[in-house]
Amino acid sequence: MGFPRMEMLAVCWYAENKIAKNAKKDINSSPTKKDGERKLEDKNAKKDEEKTAKRVVEKTAKDTGKESKKEKKRQRELVEENQKEFSKKGYELITGEAIQELKDKKKTKVDEKETMHRKMTRGQRNTRVDSIKVWCDDNLFGYDSFTYLNWNDFNKLFSMDELSGAVVTSYTMYLYEQIKNGPKEDHGICFMSPTATMQHERKAKAKNVDDSSKLIAERLSTRNDNHIILLPYNPGRHWVLGVLDMKRTTCYFLDSLGPSIVDRQFKQIVDAAIVLYNVRSGSQKMNKLKWVISKCPLQPGSTECGYYVLKFMKEIVRQGVKVLENDNIGGDKNEYTDADFDEIREEWATYVSNFIYRDV
Repeated sequence: MGFPRMEMLAVCWYAENKIAKNAKKDINSSPTKKDGERKLEDKNAKKDEEKTAKRVVEKTAKDTGKESKKEKKRQRELVEENQKEFSKKGYELITGEAIQELKDKKKTKVDEKETMHRKMTRGQRNTRVDSIKVWCDDNLFGYDSFTYLNWNDFNKLFSMDELSGAVVTSYTMYLYEQIKNGPKEDHGICFMSPTATMQHERKAKAKNVDDSSKLIAERLSTRNDNHIILLPYNPGRHWVLGVLDMKRTTCYFLDSLGPSIVDRQFKQIVDAAIVLYNVRSGSQKMNKLKWVISKCPLQPGSTECGYYVLKFMKEIVRQGVKVLENDNIGGDKNEYTDADFDEIREEWATYVSNFIYRDV
């Protein structure tokens, strides 16, 4: 039994239409479902990547911290090892702590300089000054005795640099005041101005010798009953000391560099001064001056010569020329200590500070 033609066509149309609708429904619904799944998967993947990146960063930082600690430990061990090696060789390794300590000491010195600078700026007549006038009794050098100290002089003294003639002169004034006002005997000592015999670059050598010898001869004429004359001398960036004993016609030569001979120019100046003095005074004595290189402590560096000369003069003022006769200046010391120089600097600063607030 078959279907009529019309019914067959209806059935076929229905079937085709149903299939087409289902296909369209599948097409419309399937991509939407896949897009949602893809978005979800992408979101989850992104979270996983962020977690992975975070773990990598944390691990890298942790490893870097461990390496940093290991590096610091390795550096400390290396410093300690080098310190031991340097100690065996007699050297000292400058570590970070030592450098900081040096910086702190330098700051302390700077503070001391600033304190003195404030005193200078408030000094004479309460006005800002570039120098301080220091003066002494006329009997010190046999003529009007004064000198000027500037900030550079203070700076050099505090930093153990080369001393100027003004610093040596002002400390000589201090020693003279100790003799004049102290209870100790003066040992027949008088002084020659250190700046009077300092060499001048603009003058010829012969002119320097001639002028200096004349000044020493004049000082010998005004020394009264004193027979010991202290002669600080600077032939050029180096201080030495001559001690002239007129009773024994002897000149002691003290040089902290420890030479085997007397400075030639200094010897010419003093020898000529003695001859000139004898001629002027009408003395019949024409004995040749005896020169003695005195044993003394030696300076370890290149800038301490001025401090050594000040220390030599201080010991001679206290003990007299016998300390030279016995080769005992400095006692058993091969070189002077920081404590010796600190004492001199304190004496100098105390003496000079008395002139800061005086009227000019």
